[in-house]
Amino acid sequence: MNRATALFAHALNMFLLAPATTLRVILPAVLWVMGAAAVAGVMASDALNAMHRVMADTAPPPTAQVLVLLACGIAGILGYALMAVLWHRHVLLDREAPEAELRPSMGVFWGYVGRAIVLGFVQFLAAIPIGLAMMLLSGLTGSSTAALMLIGLAAGVAFLWVALRLSLVLPAAAMGQTMPIRESWQATAPLAGVLWALAVLLAVVNTLLGVISGVLLPDDPGVRLLLDSALYIIEGLVFVSVLTTLYGHLIEGRALS
Repeated sequence: MNRATALFAHALNMFLLAPATTLRVILPAVLWVMGAAAVAGVMASDALNAMHRVMADTAPPPTAQVLVLLACGIAGILGYALMAVLWHRHVLLDREAPEAELRPSMGVFWGYVGRAIVLGFVQFLAAIPIGLAMMLLSGLTGSSTAALMLIGLAAGVAFLWVALRLSLVLPAAAMGQTMPIRESWQATAPLAGVLWALAVLLAVVNTLLGVISGVLLPDDPGVRLLLDSALYIIEGLVFVSVLTTLYGHLIEGRALS
């Protein structure tokens, strides 16, 4: 647990100790994500309302708004990818290098997106047995709220563990390198047990942000989307920083000091 705590603390310190620098590095991605959310809130308000009232007897939103919402969703995902690439490169390259050297080329960016798509498919396949096991466990333990919450948390931790084992390919892609997924699995094998504890810590962060989203955010779908997007940026930055820490430690041999 101490090793997991050290990894987690190092990942958090990378962006919490210098928040102004962190914001400067990821600002293009933040503007991209929040801009996409703002456009969706203004131009596709009916579609957003329909998504939040799927059980209500409401008229379907205009097709044009659905297309706008879909385009904004894709733009937001690309914005998150840009944030990850910018942060990986900021940490793993010379932080004092000129900004132009830290910015990714279009080839690096789209290479990262391609690797993320492949990784997402592999993780989807890995999630199938996890989901089946959790369904079986829920059938054995009953349908009480507490049991379902614990099973859901266990499933989330298992999925995060798989993601941590496989996702070193992403910081590698941000550096313009191609790492096979199998190599990421092998590289993280020495920390396989530690990564379970790290997955628990990440699950706690995700759960806390989910509680904030469910309790404090307003009912207006447009405003809620903006605030949800900001929380997703925080959640994503934590995970990206953890991956950056693991890559630097396991692949580049960096200390956790």
